[in-house]
Amino acid sequence: MPVNGEDETGGLSVRVVLYCGESDGAPTPVCPDSEDPLDSSTVLTAPAGVPAAVVRALLATDVPGEFAQDPWLNRHRALVFVDGRCRVGGHELRYHDKFGVYASEES
Repeated sequence: MPVNGEDETGGLSVRVVLYCGESDGAPTPVCPDSEDPLDSSTVLTAPAGVPAAVVRALLATDVPGEFAQDPWLNRHRALVFVDGRCRVGGHELRYHDKFGVYASEES
């Protein structure tokens, strides 16, 4: 399984926790029925799932402070989707409950 950086096939990957952002409050995990952020996590892989620029941009960001002390989350980054959209590395990512995270064609 790929882990934060280059995997055995030469692809890049990064672990992320997905949040839904609201203009009037704090972001909430995409799996609202669970308090465990790992239930809202996934691995983004380039070039198969998202562009390499997205993975590189996320790898260049700091791990959120609340994740850093947790041995299960200390390599994860946070992605906040507002209205199902998030911009990373010059690309627009979208989140759909059924299809997960994908790069928008409009990026």
